[in-house]
Amino acid sequence: MWRISREGRLDQLVVYVQLAEGPVPMGLLSFEGSGRKRGSRFLYARSWLARPRRFAIDPSILKLRSGGYDGLPYEVPLPFYDAAPDGWGKSIIEAAFPGQMFGMGEFLAAVGEERTGELSFGPTPESGPMRWLPDKEPLLTLPSDQDTLQEPFEAAEAVEAGQAHMHHLQRLFRHSADQGGARPKATLVREGRLHMVKFPAAGDRFDDPKVEATCLSLAAAAGIETPPHFTQRVGGRTVLLVRRFDRGANGARLGYTSAGTMLSADPTQFYANFSYADLARRAQLSGVQPCWRELFRRLLFNCFIHNTDDHLRNHGFVREDGIWRLSPIFDLSVHQPQRLVLAPSKGVSPEANPAIAFQAHSDFGINRDEAERIYEEIVSSMTRLSEFMDTYEVTARDRELLAQMWTHALNPPPLPQP
Repeated sequence: MWRISREGRLDQLVVYVQLAEGPVPMGLLSFEGSGRKRGSRFLYARSWLARPRRFAIDPSILKLRSGGYDGLPYEVPLPFYDAAPDGWGKSIIEAAFPGQMFGMGEFLAAVGEERTGELSFGPTPESGPMRWLPDKEPLLTLPSDQDTLQEPFEAAEAVEAGQAHMHHLQRLFRHSADQGGARPKATLVREGRLHMVKFPAAGDRFDDPKVEATCLSLAAAAGIETPPHFTQRVGGRTVLLVRRFDRGANGARLGYTSAGTMLSADPTQFYANFSYADLARRAQLSGVQPCWRELFRRLLFNCFIHNTDDHLRNHGFVREDGIWRLSPIFDLSVHQPQRLVLAPSKGVSPEANPAIAFQAHSDFGINRDEAERIYEEIVSSMTRLSEFMDTYEVTARDRELLAQMWTHALNPPPLPQP
């Protein structure tokens, strides 16, 4: 049923979106050429363009039109990178099927319905969404409330240690292949809602799940929209469960686009010549609900907690009820580098210092009085840092290590004089 080349590569994918009446074809993503990286082209379906309530896949790149979109200079148009696995998920897929050459077409087709966002893929307009498997092995059942954390946790540990066997990969293909990012993670259902599960990783300097839970709770105290989250002990270690914010209360899949896609940034590059102010400006020009103040607040917060992993894949936007807005904050942790990935604004140093970042407030359309109020609200939330570390049982050793990077959180710097 799938169109497969003589080299065993997928030649085309029908792009679906899940609506109230079920999955509906949006368009066709086709590939040509040979080698791991091939050329691609996306074309919206005429039937989709004729729908009264049609909408674009993303707000900035794949605008609704009858003409096609080339993937160049990338393997596919940028919005499809947000529906694909990255890092951890890709490693699981490639390890599970070592005889198959994978490009973006194969990665997109091999991921299940727990992928980020609202897109799905299938072989034909009549088939509906389907998961493609290179060797025709039967699929394991989808995640459910009956699943336990122990099995994917042990499988992730085996992969991290280089000791994975096929049964480990099968477990992770079921629970983890649809996940982006570099750290080990899985998808599970808890209390009827889809959650991302984050495991500790080999080489962690501290108990990362506990520390990220602390940072998420601190973000909520600082007035930042944060997904519900909690920790759980598995196999004598802590894992973090975060409710998926790209799923509605009834399980409906929401549209998603990353900040990298919004800014047309190279998905293979970690650093980019962009700023928080650039992101807010591009979002507003693309019809996203204005998020200037919220991004300024997140900029300051990331400086306080020394989250210097604030790259463009760690910011995103969701579409719900036809409206694009800034997503809840996610992927928060403490990192060693002294500079942010995204500068506050043009001409302002990317040093992870909230007093320096504060100087960009006028580039966010915020006067000094309002900027001071936001700053003081975040400073006030920092007084709860010890409380949240107690809640998640961060050890004394980890607190000592974190204190070296949490200098601004523990001792907020005064603001420069106007």
